[in-house]
Amino acid sequence: MVYVKYSLIVLLLILSGCERSTQVNAQLGSPEHVAGEFFHAIYNDKDLEKAQSMSTKEFASLLGSYGTARQAGRTLFNMNFDKVLINVNRSGRNLREQYHDSANIQLIFDGEFDDRRIQETRTVVLIRQRGSWLVSEVQADKFSTSIR
Repeated sequence: MVYVKYSLIVLLLILSGCERSTQVNAQLGSPEHVAGEFFHAIYNDKDLEKAQSMSTKEFASLLGSYGTARQAGRTLFNMNFDKVLINVNRSGRNLREQYHDSANIQLIFDGEFDDRRIQETRTVVLIRQRGSWLVSEVQADKFSTSIR
């Protein structure tokens, strides 16, 4: 009986230590994290309302005009994925261009659509409003094959 009791305590401690893991390789609350979670909401969670909650009022309104996350991803961002990994670009150049209340974050998308591998990059422009980072614009990479 004592063994079962201690086993349950250990199990509860292990489970209580588990929390929702972030989907993006960035520090919680940082502009990089917000940018990655925004696209995770669009492409993996397919939750347009969640993406809108991480956007400025104007950008949230634009997203809402597409009706669904899939439609916004396909039309507004010109990217389709069945599944995708989203990572912050940590290449040799600056990770982000951040000024007092704005930041430009480059994200790398590596996913699949119709059994084809697709790799894309996008630059996410964020602004800080009332202490929170919000997505205000998404820019396509001018060298991307999807915009040619």
